[in-house]
Amino acid sequence: MKHETSEAVSGEVVGELINLSGRQRMLSQRIVLYVLLATQDGAQGQEALGVARGCLASFADAHAQLVEGDGHFPGVFSDALRQLYFGSRRADERIRAFMKLAGDAIAQLERGGIDKRGGATSTNATNVANATTGIHAIDALAKLTAEATPLLDLLQTLTLAYQDAMRGVEAQTQRREAEVADQLATISMRANIVALNARVAAARAGQYGREFAVITAELANVIGEMDRLIQGVVGARGGLDTRAGSPARSGAGQNIGVRNHRIHAPLAC
Repeated sequence: MKHETSEAVSGEVVGELINLSGRQRMLSQRIVLYVLLATQDGAQGQEALGVARGCLASFADAHAQLVEGDGHFPGVFSDALRQLYFGSRRADERIRAFMKLAGDAIAQLERGGIDKRGGATSTNATNVANATTGIHAIDALAKLTAEATPLLDLLQTLTLAYQDAMRGVEAQTQRREAEVADQLATISMRANIVALNARVAAARAGQYGREFAVITAELANVIGEMDRLIQGVVGARGGLDTRAGSPARSGAGQNIGVRNHRIHAPLAC
């Protein structure tokens, strides 16, 4: 899957989206479970119905955050996610269809549930109406349970897509760090050259250049500290790149260190 991730989305936010997407899998299972438990008679059935209703509300809210976004979440922020939600996989459409099935099943159970006494054979109008409601509830439950496993697979695919987006964000961060480290190394090299030229000029000035020589020596110390900081950044990045299968970048960092070390040699005289 391509790493076409928006620059504006931070790794922290993508991590939260991974958790939110993973939570959707759990909620989808709880919805189906508690809808089935709600077919029980009495207080247990009513309690399960309330839990199912709450889970469905949480599921719907989270889906809106994932797809549409809010003040904190960006919504669908990459081409890969757009393809999943609105392309051939039709994730958004299928998830909304599941929510409708769950809502219909809950509504049917709220109207009267499933009559386990077989009232459909009675000529009493009330019993016939109750039996009809029970048939509708059974049909709604059958459709909901049939969709449960395919939806779980789809939600797993979405979670993997968010994890892939996280890898894209991390890759972008590493590229930015590499660019900064290279720029700092270039600046350090130029500063070393300036400091070297300044020390040469101070030496040529004789006694008049002594004060200037002290300043250039301090400048050399500052540049040396900068080099050590750069090597710390490059070394850490090199370790990450090696683990990611890119040892060449680590080698580039070592070359930067050698280059700066050679420039430092005359300053130590």
